[in-house]
Amino acid sequence: MALTEPLRVEGESLVKPIRFAFQVHNRRGLGHLMRGLNIAREIRLLAPSAEILFYVKNRSAELLCGREFHCVVETEPPGLGHWAEVIRGFAPDVVVYDTLLPKEPTLAACATPARSIYIMRQCQEIRQQEIFGNPVLAQIDRILIPHTPAEFAYQIPEALKPKSFFVGPIVRPLRQETQEGLRREYGLSAKNFLLISTVGGGGFAEQAAAFFATVFAVHQRVYPHLPHLQHLVIQGPNFRHSHPSFSGHPGLTVIAYEPELSNLFALANLVIAEGGYNTVTEIRLANTPAILLPSKRNYDNQAERVRALQQRGLALVFTEPRAEQIAQSIVEFAASAQQGSEIRARYATDRLEPGNRVAAEKILEVLAA
Repeated sequence: MALTEPLRVEGESLVKPIRFAFQVHNRRGLGHLMRGLNIAREIRLLAPSAEILFYVKNRSAELLCGREFHCVVETEPPGLGHWAEVIRGFAPDVVVYDTLLPKEPTLAACATPARSIYIMRQCQEIRQQEIFGNPVLAQIDRILIPHTPAEFAYQIPEALKPKSFFVGPIVRPLRQETQEGLRREYGLSAKNFLLISTVGGGGFAEQAAAFFATVFAVHQRVYPHLPHLQHLVIQGPNFRHSHPSFSGHPGLTVIAYEPELSNLFALANLVIAEGGYNTVTEIRLANTPAILLPSKRNYDNQAERVRALQQRGLALVFTEPRAEQIAQSIVEFAASAQQGSEIRARYATDRLEPGNRVAAEKILEVLAA
């Protein structure tokens, strides 16, 4: 079956574009949305006429979707009150879910068409077993796992194996021209020590506030030792609070949102972050040394993810926000060119192959079956 359906109107041949709808739970974080966007861009490269819609929970998604994709914001979050209406109106050929499965007992009950894809990011064990046992999963046409088999800690149930595919990490690509633009935008200089601090989407208010408090305390301790410090603090598009302590301090710039964070990581000497899927994957792709402060989530196990990097000598991990120790680590790192070189050398054995293209191909294959 072709990826587009030929239509004939009064003797003329027309082509009906294939349509994809991504259901995105981006109320606080960015993980689901960024995976969807990265896959959608690859779908568009493979099928340029494809029409792609994102059904989202937070208006901040409009910043990332831009003019590339349709974006429908649910006006009554956290529920999915208008999902069925959106699906009826858009009439997609494929619906893509990420991490969270529909709560309805059947896909038909939630207005999903025949073709459906589930992006199964690894979750904490209890949550993962709940997902494996969810009756809706049996109705999904294809399961894509955005990890390598070695990274995924669970055995796929036998009944799900025939339609489950490990596609590898989904991550924003690095581009030299984008990095040059960031150098100009932020006035980056090789003479400075570039430190990037990010809390991801920023929508987990309590955790974000604690993270930024730690980052500010670290900056106060580090700057007297590193007068050439250029510290960019990225709040995230879902961050709705201000931290008055950030204003007016030399060497520190607060940025509300940066869509090209992965390319900014590639320019950094060091990154301070939590331990979300997107952030850690982008740090790995950039081969950038990092200090990671994992945060607690209901589904995600950030501590496990960052420990894997620590064990390979790619990052330092602090499970408690000890600003003095973190600051000392940064000062020592900045003073030792060898330490940074050794970490980047170890990245040579960290083989990260982005799975964006493979994921897009696997999604398109369901239309050709």
